[in-house]
Amino acid sequence: MRDVLLFVVALVPLTLGADWLVRGAAVLAQRLGVSSLVVGLTVVAFGTSAPELVVSGYASLEGLPGTAVGNVMGSTAANVGLIVGLGALIRPIAVHHRVIVRETPLVIFVLSLVMVLSLNDALGRLDGFVLVSGWSLYLFFLLRWERRGLRKGGLGPTEPAPEGRNQGSASEADEPAEAPGLMWSLVRIGIGMPCLAYGAKWLLDGAQGIAVALEVPEAVVAATMIAVGTSLPELASTLVAAFRRMGDIAIGNVIGSNVFNLGLVLGTAALLRPLVLDPMIVVRFVLPALAFSVILIPLALHRGTVQRWEAALLLLLYIAYIVWLIAFPPPS
Repeated sequence: MRDVLLFVVALVPLTLGADWLVRGAAVLAQRLGVSSLVVGLTVVAFGTSAPELVVSGYASLEGLPGTAVGNVMGSTAANVGLIVGLGALIRPIAVHHRVIVRETPLVIFVLSLVMVLSLNDALGRLDGFVLVSGWSLYLFFLLRWERRGLRKGGLGPTEPAPEGRNQGSASEADEPAEAPGLMWSLVRIGIGMPCLAYGAKWLLDGAQGIAVALEVPEAVVAATMIAVGTSLPELASTLVAAFRRMGDIAIGNVIGSNVFNLGLVLGTAALLRPLVLDPMIVVRFVLPALAFSVILIPLALHRGTVQRWEAALLLLLYIAYIVWLIAFPPPS
């Protein structure tokens, strides 16, 4: 009963934190002249991926490489199958063209790189350094490309449209005249991030207690409940962004979180302690994450939007993935 209560109570800071983080990030983009997509790929993605960083880092130090890798790969699959699926089921999500041609292929490349680095059945500290360095370079060039685009004077997604142009789905709350100040937006982000982190931790503790009570194998917990638990901040933020018609933040948060998880989170776990892996862990964790990332490309290319029927397909595939893990548990 205590674990169930903790699980339910954790939803409060999780939901409030997501709402404040998305609102603050959207206004921050408007005030600083940065696109909502970039804010989703950086600020929101960093805040919502903090639980994965803590859990995988702790698992690595405790000598649980399967838990560390399973959390990252399970979260990557959940971000696409569960989170994009639910978000687009609520409201079709328009996918920015840049996500299709750059960010999503980058996720696929990093997943393939992880498979190559783990051919010796381990991710060592050198491998971790490569992943963290690659993520740092990605972040550097992302911000550099954004500044270059602003210097060219192009009409960005946060700039007002010329007079008479249809503003599309932008809500009245996003108008510059009604936007709160920059300091208040930073306060929202500063409060939203720890709310998300603590909410995810409490929910994860409750989920683990429930799993122990039900005698669920530890390997299944790592690949399912822990992965989904640490992905709940992404889920909450993406659902809030979908409700508020902030498609760039919604999809940017998901893809940015995957880049963050695969680069910084997995790389940090390997730097803290080399991850000795069973070959079947790579097969059961990395390949499904790669498959979900690949399937997102043709779905997003179809009319540039993830439609509701495509969202239903992603959810069905994710459910099938979870059933497969439960029926054939990964090695402990």
